Amino acid sequence: MAFIRKNVKPNLVASSNVSDDSSSAETFTVAQLLELAKRKGVETSPLDVQKLLSVLGVELLSVPMKDEISGVLSRLENKDGWVVKVNALHHPNRQRFTIAHEIGHYCRHRWQQKEFQDLNFFRNGESNPMEAEANRFASELLMPEPTFKEKVRLFAGSIEAIAQYFKVSTLAVRVRAKNLGMKGHGLE
Repeated sequence: MAFIRKNVKPNLVASSNVSDDSSSAETFTVAQLLELAKRKGVETSPLDVQKLLSVLGVELLSVPMKDEISGVLSRLENKDGWVVKVNALHHPNRQRFTIAHEIGHYCRHRWQQKEFQDLNFFRNGESNPMEAEANRFASELLMPEPTFKEKVRLFAGSIEAIAQYFKVSTLAVRVRAKNLGMKGHGLE
């Protein structure tokens, strides 16, 4: 699988494999990121998003924020790194999705702007394209299709059990199932 390469930064490395230096790659696909996580000893089922951030060299801060703010990804002032701030007042499952969403911005959009503030998730009709892509990225990262389908079978479609396994909200499970075209067992 090759990196997607844009003309924005022509000096960046394009490779058929994910390099150990995550800063050298312009973008990562979910599959490449999960491959990197496995190589670095990060638990992937369910994914340890905090450790993955560390592997990417991104700092994580848990801070109280207004309820409508889930998280922020921003370039550090010294320009040498990035930080994810997650709303400490939100449920841990929501925080996990927020972190995965910010990883999506980091992997797909970080060269386009220096800050991403995420006010709401799953407001599909009102999301801009980058937000929608970060939501899809987060969903695929936290609930990879083969593992998701396996858990749907194992837990007989119990949305609550699937959500508990992946440490996400039941809404995230329903949206993932819908995006995969799954129906039945309360997954419509």
